[in-house]
Amino acid sequence: MKSIKNILIFVGGLGTRLGKITKKIPKPLIKFNDTPFLDYQIKNLVKIKPKKIILLCGYKNNIFIKKYKNKKINKTKIICHVEKKPLGTGGALQNAKKFIVNNSLVCNGDTFFNYDFENLKKSNTKFKYALMILVKNKNYKSNKKLTNLEIENGKIIYNHSSEFMNSGFYIVNKQIIKHLKKGFNSFEDNVLKSLIIKKQINGIKSINNLHIDIGTKKNLKLFQKLKKSNSDLS
Repeated sequence: MKSIKNILIFVGGLGTRLGKITKKIPKPLIKFNDTPFLDYQIKNLVKIKPKKIILLCGYKNNIFIKKYKNKKINKTKIICHVEKKPLGTGGALQNAKKFIVNNSLVCNGDTFFNYDFENLKKSNTKFKYALMILVKNKNYKSNKKLTNLEIENGKIIYNHSSEFMNSGFYIVNKQIIKHLKKGFNSFEDNVLKSLIIKKQINGIKSINNLHIDIGTKKNLKLFQKLKKSNSDLS
């Protein structure tokens, strides 16, 4: 697989599950020791030297624009792409389809995943639409989106006995664009789910990499604890 050129990050959600915490600040910008969560994620992702990081902004997009618009980290440029109204992950990606090139990384802005994406270049993994990375569901049991997943002959399938779930990190090719229809609110439910049923999504597993979604108050505290004890987050 070739190098990842563009990274598209979903940062437009309301974060309603965190209640009052996200009334004034978007979930990806919640601070840990005065550093926004998104900064930890970006610091981790620029290691793979992408050409662009595109923030798919919606809720309180002015805060993202003020902090990140046209910022450069090494040779990586950060772009803020704004949706005029809430579109969900499916609509946000369709709205930003011009940034989707082969081997683009798409991910959630509220999830830290210490995965070695550079290692994918050494593999001979080929896929038509998307390559989904699976993780064990350890820290987010309430998540019911794309859970109980398994890999069979390189393809993602549903298996009710499997402990693996969608990590929220995907490598996508340009061909995924034809499945991004206007009106589709959820990339997970409207696009990936149907392609998994058709056995058209490839997959790989991550066993030991740190993966945490800060979508719950419990996980907010867990990330703070991990940050203090893990040098990879400093």
